Amino acid sequence: MREYRIEAVPGRIAVLASGGLDSSVILARIAQKRREVFPVYIRTGLVWEKDELAVLRRFIKAINIKSIRPVAVLKVPMDDVAAGHWSMSGKKVPGYGAALSSNYIPGRNLTLLSKAAVFCARNRIGEVAMAILEENPFPDARPVFFDALSKAVDLGVGLRLRISTPLIGRSKPQVIVLGRGLPLQLSVSCLKPRGAVHCGTCTKCAERVEGFRLAGVKDPTRYRRPVK
Repeated sequence: MREYRIEAVPGRIAVLASGGLDSSVILARIAQKRREVFPVYIRTGLVWEKDELAVLRRFIKAINIKSIRPVAVLKVPMDDVAAGHWSMSGKKVPGYGAALSSNYIPGRNLTLLSKAAVFCARNRIGEVAMAILEENPFPDARPVFFDALSKAVDLGVGLRLRISTPLIGRSKPQVIVLGRGLPLQLSVSCLKPRGAVHCGTCTKCAERVEGFRLAGVKDPTRYRRPVK
């Protein structure tokens, strides 16, 4: 039996775009260099997805880079296995002073990349990029995980898919400096947003506020409540 293979079209790349600051920066940076960029937003049932997606589309419109294709919105409902989790209910979300580890959503990267891999196979895309920073402590954010998943995609789908993490060695302040000049106010790093307006009381807002402070860059973000 002849081996089944999918050959990627040169120059194509998918970007897992959440509407967050980090993924918006890599989306813009990659689009400045690559011929055809496919932003992929994956809905799993998190309470803030409507706001993220709307802001992501506004960001793409604002940067106006021709290589960026329309956002592909995919669905992987997770409410059956994550029922009651704060990310699904919006209740008791990690507060301003909570540890980074409190943001953990089990299997998040596995879920996103599995769906994205099938999208890439269907569209003959040989690389998918995602925004992972140096301080990410979770098991599905390690190079060994990405290598193993890439091999699994090759075995299971017949596509050599590179999983790239261009921000892996950078901190939040470094990413903000990298994105200076971009409309970063059109990005969402909040567990209780209202459009592009941040709550100012959750752990993600705290990370954002501190990131701009340490970067020495004026924070353009709108917060509903004064930050600490």
